[in-house]
Amino acid sequence: MAVPPRASAAHRFKDARSQQLATLVEPTVTAHGLYLEELVLATKGERTALQVVVDHLHGTANVELDTIAGLSEALSVVLDKAESRADDAAAPLAGLKNYELEVTTPGATRPLTEPRHFRRNIGRVLEIDRTAQARPAGAAAMTARLKDVDEEGVVVAEITPPPKKGMKPKIGADTHISFESIARARVQVEFSHTEP
Repeated sequence: MAVPPRASAAHRFKDARSQQLATLVEPTVTAHGLYLEELVLATKGERTALQVVVDHLHGTANVELDTIAGLSEALSVVLDKAESRADDAAAPLAGLKNYELEVTTPGATRPLTEPRHFRRNIGRVLEIDRTAQARPAGAAAMTARLKDVDEEGVVVAEITPPPKKGMKPKIGADTHISFESIARARVQVEFSHTEP
């Protein structure tokens, strides 16, 4: 299943319509202690969805379902009030007969595109594709545990699969990889983890 790319900070809102709606909903998202990752108003056939993607700005904690539910209720109230006042910020919704509000998080396996995305995933296993110039000849994507993030890039310990079933994987030395040399990175879902 293809996973849509996570929007970078410069491209959180794809068009003027989304930007206008973001101005309306962002204060409520922030008041709930969250960051507005992305806002998309998409129409598929007769269905229109206003998708509000949120996450924590710092730390590694996941956004709890109760927080999502509370934010969804609060945003419904904000949008209803704006529509009833014919508020300019709600103008992108004015031409719609109805729409569905979807409040969600980026998801565990969406690509990491910003330094803060990496910071939020310290301790997790990543799959990292390096640019052609930065990768050793013939090397495939690297699987590595994210140890640290600095202004220039990430520190990871590469994980090499064991040669035989039942053996432990080999953990490499800590290696620094610059952001510029990362073509694509995403979290690998782990079902259990114990530090080596």
